[in-house]
Amino acid sequence: GKMKTEFILYGLKLNEPDHLETIIHTSLNYKEIERAKIWAIKNDYVKFRVATFNGEAPNFADPKLINV
Repeated sequence: GKMKTEFILYGLKLNEPDHLETIIHTSLNYKEIERAKIWAIKNDYVKFRVATFNGEAPNFADPKLINV
């Protein structure tokens, strides 16, 4: 069957460098991601990004995965 898309919410607190990004929440339900973001804002997170995962193996050649 088709893999469900999992959403992964990452966040950074004020003045934290990007490599300290934290996974705040993962869910198959995007509404849960939105609720987690509200929680995170109340807990000093200021920068967010949402990634999606469809069960595929990670592609380590993909430049989007690694920022050095």
